[in-house]
Amino acid sequence: MFFINIGSFAQNNTSSPYSRFGYGEISDNGSGKSKGMGGVSIGMRSNSSINTANPASYTGIDSLTFLFEFGALGKQSLFSDKTASNGKAFTANLEFLTMEFPLTKWLAASVGILPYSVVGYSFSTSDSMAIHTNSGTDNYINSTKTFSGSGNLTQTYGGLSTKIGKHFSFGINVYYLFGSISNERYLTFDETTGTYASALQTQTLKVKDINLRYGLQYFTELKNKNKLTLGVILENKSRLGGTYSIESSGIDTISTSNGSDFQTPLLIGIGGSYTIKDRITLGADFQFQNWANANYFGKTDTLKNSTKVSVGAEFLPAKITKRYFSRVVYRVGANVSSGYLNINGKSPDNYALTLGLGLPTRGSKTLINLGFEYGKKGSTSNNQIREDYFKFSVSATFNELWFFKRHFE
Repeated sequence: MFFINIGSFAQNNTSSPYSRFGYGEISDNGSGKSKGMGGVSIGMRSNSSINTANPASYTGIDSLTFLFEFGALGKQSLFSDKTASNGKAFTANLEFLTMEFPLTKWLAASVGILPYSVVGYSFSTSDSMAIHTNSGTDNYINSTKTFSGSGNLTQTYGGLSTKIGKHFSFGINVYYLFGSISNERYLTFDETTGTYASALQTQTLKVKDINLRYGLQYFTELKNKNKLTLGVILENKSRLGGTYSIESSGIDTISTSNGSDFQTPLLIGIGGSYTIKDRITLGADFQFQNWANANYFGKTDTLKNSTKVSVGAEFLPAKITKRYFSRVVYRVGANVSSGYLNINGKSPDNYALTLGLGLPTRGSKTLINLGFEYGKKGSTSNNQIREDYFKFSVSATFNELWFFKRHFE
């Protein structure tokens, strides 16, 4: 099932015109739990959910527990500018597939498939150019420029986490990043204006590379069984191995090895969470990505540094009760992030509010996570396209026994 579903990640899950720039729309690799809490994850530690954002969290799993989680995401977008709403779009697809399991009392592992970025857009503009003739009249040439793109970058990963003493945990994720992104520009002319050859240019970036993420967590139990967790993550700047090609009108093709022309940025993140009697959890994260120092087409002035601040909370009414809705986990959160795109010297900011539910299943520890997110990206006041979107995510976390021998009498 793990390898069969790799093909599902080849589908797009965006229709945003902003995905035309850079590597597209960078994915938020949060679990179903994290999505309902505004994306908080760096300082989160749990024995019942998988937190791939910080590999140090894997040792939070019980020694007899095996976790398997997969999730899907749907997105409804509305685009508008200063004059009017320009259109709606809906996309949906399988998003991630992960699993986590203990190896010893002090060592745990996780493997899975996660999205890195997605590209999906199609829009056009019309133009008319006047050509003055010797007879004193003007002939008009009507043309249409169409811009479209598709593709995604996906990462498979394997991670290990080990405990260091009673209060620290260190982890590392090894990512294999692969996929391709294609951007097309197509120029056509109105047949009534004469015979003119159309032109098509296709730019394709194919990626195959390895990257690392390091994570560290400090965790302790305070008075009244309250818990505090602090975390930090780090990813070094890395080049994207692969090839870049340009094909014009199906005739000329230029293909080059990108070398270090394309890079992913240095990433630093810090976060913390505070849990009260295993029923209330409060958390916050801060992430910084140094995109301005990462090469894109061999230059470092195309992209901008990005930051993201996330806050969230989780509430469980009662741990042991027969009332179903008292066993449901309720989540709320918010985040604000500055984009990494440099569009005419400006970057579209993103604001989002989230809600989530963790629905227990009867007779097992499996949890169904529902997430709801409303967000706004870009602003018409900055001559940008504004995207209002609503995301709906659903995931299932299967919690099973690991290395447990059953005995029958």
